[in-house]
Amino acid sequence: MRCPSCQHENPDGAKFCLECGGRLALSCAQCGVQLRHFEDARTMDRRLGARAWAARTQIDYARMRLDRNGPGDRERARALLGTALATSQELGLKGWLDMALALKLRAQGAQSGELQRSIDIVAASVGAKKPDLRGQAAPDGTVTIMFSDMEGFTTMTERLGDLKARAVIGQHNRIVREQLAAHGGFEVELQGDGFLLAFPSARRGLLCAIAIQREMAAYSAAHPEQPIKVRIGLHTGEAIREADKFFGKAVILAARIAAQAQGGEVLVSALVKELTQSAGDIRFDGAREAALKGLSGTYTMHAVQWPVEIATP
Repeated sequence: MRCPSCQHENPDGAKFCLECGGRLALSCAQCGVQLRHFEDARTMDRRLGARAWAARTQIDYARMRLDRNGPGDRERARALLGTALATSQELGLKGWLDMALALKLRAQGAQSGELQRSIDIVAASVGAKKPDLRGQAAPDGTVTIMFSDMEGFTTMTERLGDLKARAVIGQHNRIVREQLAAHGGFEVELQGDGFLLAFPSARRGLLCAIAIQREMAAYSAAHPEQPIKVRIGLHTGEAIREADKFFGKAVILAARIAAQAQGGEVLVSALVKELTQSAGDIRFDGAREAALKGLSGTYTMHAVQWPVEIATP
């Protein structure tokens, strides 16, 4: 069987190329055997109540469907991955969650090499649910939203393995939630290593972001073998009178801003800068202009000089 990537000739029945490690195409007979294998495995998982292994079976089954790419395979893969994502999130299976997220992107038709971060999954989930954020809004109806995710999460999981990676992500989640509580924010959504948080004021949201980065830096200094670096983006939007527009644009804008940030960076929209700079205790770098995926035109963003000491209100 010839590898489509490197043209190496492999023995019949091989699943991966012995030369480059690439996945080989399956014959119709092999596909049929694998289909029966996965269906039998799913039946056994259900019988034993093995929810964690059921999620892994669904991920592998979805990958096989995508590799075959026959009629209905992509739709079936998306359904399998949706169930696997929900189970992995509930049980804290971060490595499997990341695999499912990557396959879901592929099932949705993303081009080869295109990456989808956890914040994209969070934004899509929240956009579909449209949670009621009136309780987190300021008197003028605005809500400041913050997206964050870990830099290098997939690489870390592959290097450490699921159990050790879960311990690191647990520390990440603890730091975010402690600072969220200290700054009067609200956890809207968590998917994998990606958070969406809401605040009744831009200042509270920005101070929370700075505090998170400080705590992550302190953790990393104490654990140089596995530092945690997060990207954070913030934007403020009208959530009460324009709910559809809020979830259709403001949430997406905050997600795209976070995606532009580097690990250890807090990046904000021009509006967040305007709402928070009057006190004079928060410093910003020069403006950064960029086109953002899925949004027309260009947008101005500002990086926050977060090492400065700022009193929490």
